Amino acid sequence: MVETILVFPAGLPDAQRFRTQAQARGARVIGASSLGFDAAAADYEAWETLPYVHEDGFAQALGEAVRRCGVQAVFSPHEVVSGVLADVLETVAPGVRLIAPNPALATERDYEALTARAEDCESRWFALSDGQPPLTTIERAGLLRLLDTIPGMSDLDKAAALIGAMRHAPEGDVVEIGSWWGRSAALLVMLARRWDIGPVLCVDPWANSHLDQGVAVLDQASARISAEAAFRIFQINLAPLAGGRLNYLRAPSTEAAQAYRPGLTVRTDTFGTTAYEGRISLLHIDGNHAYESVAADAEAWVPRVKPGGWIVFDDYVWAFGDGPRRVGDAWLERLGDKVALAFVIGTALFVKLAP
Repeated sequence: MVETILVFPAGLPDAQRFRTQAQARGARVIGASSLGFDAAAADYEAWETLPYVHEDGFAQALGEAVRRCGVQAVFSPHEVVSGVLADVLETVAPGVRLIAPNPALATERDYEALTARAEDCESRWFALSDGQPPLTTIERAGLLRLLDTIPGMSDLDKAAALIGAMRHAPEGDVVEIGSWWGRSAALLVMLARRWDIGPVLCVDPWANSHLDQGVAVLDQASARISAEAAFRIFQINLAPLAGGRLNYLRAPSTEAAQAYRPGLTVRTDTFGTTAYEGRISLLHIDGNHAYESVAADAEAWVPRVKPGGWIVFDDYVWAFGDGPRRVGDAWLERLGDKVALAFVIGTALFVKLAP
């Protein structure tokens, strides 16, 4: 049975987010407002106009709308409206449930949980004596909150490790091989700006022809997604954050490596002009995970990392193969005594070069 939900007031941003999620679950969503004209009406399959909650006749009008539309549940993101609904709904519409009452309290609880995550996000796995001043809990919470708005695979452990690595990184370019929707790129550019490390360069072809990794279930999933859409989503996510400190080369990493050099300037319509040093402070390798691709990425870019810099082999522990691990192990052996520190956090291998 399809559930019918009334959203009131339906034009608020949280109401619109709820509508999208509820419709995706198959619910029938009806919007309501007290405004004489509300542009949000066009977004709902049905619409009701109700009195303001402080006006006489609100409760009666609400009950009539609920019965007329066959409503089983009501959602309001507005603290005042939600409180009135909690007081009158059982009387005018017995059995109709109020979804997520007291939204302000829910928001406070969300931020308490976010603060707890931020406290856990202080890197506990390695300690270095030098480096930039650490982020405060509030700063880490702000970073995590923004990351939560960007889809992607980077988890709390990896975020904490990247924060620690960037805190102890030399000045230079931050290069990411494989950015997709931009989740880790967002974290990197915020940290690079916070500690004035250097600009971020995202290298990704954003092309379906480069997605096959030789694993059937992954390649089947890749065939169902759009790299062009991912490229647009990446730009949307990073546009408010770049500020002249991030840009991209839309190309396979081996081709982009031929263009990367001291004095490189990249200009794009979305991010404007960004100048690069041509030497890498932190290299994040997270492109195609097939062994040959990871090996080519590392061969093209690892030699550009500065002394004291970092190399991050993402998915060193990978459920679908051992390409990143084989490449990471080979480079650990190849670098030898140039490695000052190496460890695995979550699924990523972090390697810090000696100064």
